[in-house]
Amino acid sequence: MSQQFQGRSSHGQLERKFEPAIENPKPAQQLRNIHVTGVTRDASKTIHYPKQPKIQIIKVPQRCGSNQTVCSVQGFSTLTYDDIRPKEKEESVINKIMRLFTREVDPCKCLPYQNNTCIKAKEWLGNYDADKLKTKYSNLLESKCEPKIIKQINLDVERTHPLKNYPQKLQDLQQVLIAYSKYNKIVGYMQGMNFVAAGLIYHSDNYVAFELLRKLIDLLQMNDLYSPMSPGLSKHIQLIDYLILTKMPDLYQHFCINGVKVDMFCASWLFSLFGMMIPIQKQVKLYDCIFKYGWTYIYQLIIGFLLYHQEILMSEDMTGIICILSQQNYRIDDNEFEVDWDELLDASLNVKISKTFIQEMHMKFDTKIQTFKL
Repeated sequence: MSQQFQGRSSHGQLERKFEPAIENPKPAQQLRNIHVTGVTRDASKTIHYPKQPKIQIIKVPQRCGSNQTVCSVQGFSTLTYDDIRPKEKEESVINKIMRLFTREVDPCKCLPYQNNTCIKAKEWLGNYDADKLKTKYSNLLESKCEPKIIKQINLDVERTHPLKNYPQKLQDLQQVLIAYSKYNKIVGYMQGMNFVAAGLIYHSDNYVAFELLRKLIDLLQMNDLYSPMSPGLSKHIQLIDYLILTKMPDLYQHFCINGVKVDMFCASWLFSLFGMMIPIQKQVKLYDCIFKYGWTYIYQLIIGFLLYHQEILMSEDMTGIICILSQQNYRIDDNEFEVDWDELLDASLNVKISKTFIQEMHMKFDTKIQTFKL
């Protein structure tokens, strides 16, 4: 990773409740016991972390699951930390633990089987009348929907892998997508919307998820992307192509030599707003930035993602490049190409792209001739 693309750490106290280590361990594995010093506990027994905790890793053989790393916190409690690979370098492990302990408090405590609206979803939505939104959502569900749209939604809901283990959430997703297809008859339903809606449903009740989906599509002006034939897709592809050329000229030249075009790997990222790739538990930061910065952040994330993989991409031919950049390789953390999404989502904010420039370019795009009028 290039020096200019370093993840940012936001320092502050973190109050976190811990869960016990696994009770039914598997056969003996190499366990890294991580000791964090400088931790305090107040009268209410709440654990507080210092702004710059000291971390020491000691490898000890114990009976533990293959991907489990236990953090021992001054005897107060233990934390099972699952996001560390067994053979990962200790420096990388320490960096991950530092980000875990020094990250600002995330008020979202959502679990996929809960049916309520978390504080982050309320923040994204802003002021709203719950009763009014419920009535609007219910009326939409009671109206008729074209059978072919319902059929396509049902097919895509089953393919929405971030929610595959939560049948109730999949049913909620179906209802929200049907409601939106009735609300926006110009768009109806387009593949990719299921992943966007899934990330919103994870944090909210159905009627709130519907309103967030409506707000997000309006904010990003995605009608031209989700409409039949996707006339707006070329606008984003051409802009991304230009950004790769100006931000990463060596990689751009490598793509050209190997016949790799942006639309070969980028379309699914745009239609799903990265929902196909980013684990649903880590999408809070994604939606925070999209609701705040709009398309500018999505472009920053795309460039950041390419920077994150630049070294390996430069060594691959066309087949290897497409394989690495394909969403098929990022199916919920069981892939060969590991991605530290916490680091990547934060570090992408450092990619310098002018919001004013993006807004001006969007306004200059002519969907009829599929080019920018400069």
